[in-house]
Amino acid sequence: MKQINPFLTCLLVAGIMALLFLGACTKPYHFYVKYDRPESSTPLIDQTVYLQIIDDRTNKLFLSENASKEFDRWDRSFALYHTEKKPKGDVETHQMVGLIEAVMQQRLETAGIAVLKEKKDETPVLTLNLKKIELMLKGRTWVSDIRYEAKLTQDNLKVGKEQVSAQAERTKVMGRSAGERLLGDILTDSINQLNLEKLFNNAGLTSTP
Repeated sequence: MKQINPFLTCLLVAGIMALLFLGACTKPYHFYVKYDRPESSTPLIDQTVYLQIIDDRTNKLFLSENASKEFDRWDRSFALYHTEKKPKGDVETHQMVGLIEAVMQQRLETAGIAVLKEKKDETPVLTLNLKKIELMLKGRTWVSDIRYEAKLTQDNLKVGKEQVSAQAERTKVMGRSAGERLLGDILTDSINQLNLEKLFNNAGLTSTP
């Protein structure tokens, strides 16, 4: 019986391991976004809305040219999470509009507001017009910028409006992970700073204290 050359066996195993490593490196990945829900100090109990997101961005590109080089295998989807560490395994993913909708829905539910899946005639409508959301890499600094308008109305009789914008920076330390953390931070800040109580008061849906 012919013996197998140990050296050739080692080369074969090393080749297989290299192929597996390269395959793992080239696998597409999601963009992980962490959203931190706020503590609701003035819950709007018994309020109900129908939520709709309108993408009014002039520039539909989320990543700048330099940033896209860091996320060269991004599959154009976002994975939303709330835990301290990124979840492992299969996760639910969203496109940009779906991501904003998911975050805003959690913001509303934290404040005690129920979000209907289908609009009813008497249901107030909360419309979020997304004006801008970008992640840029300038030198060794990640820069994120977000802007949107929230409008609440019932039967178009009285309207509550609020403009929200936020920008933040983070030094590039560990590749794309800093960019992911920055987007999570600025999305958390911009969504949580929306004054829901004022919005409902201006729309005539709650009594002003």
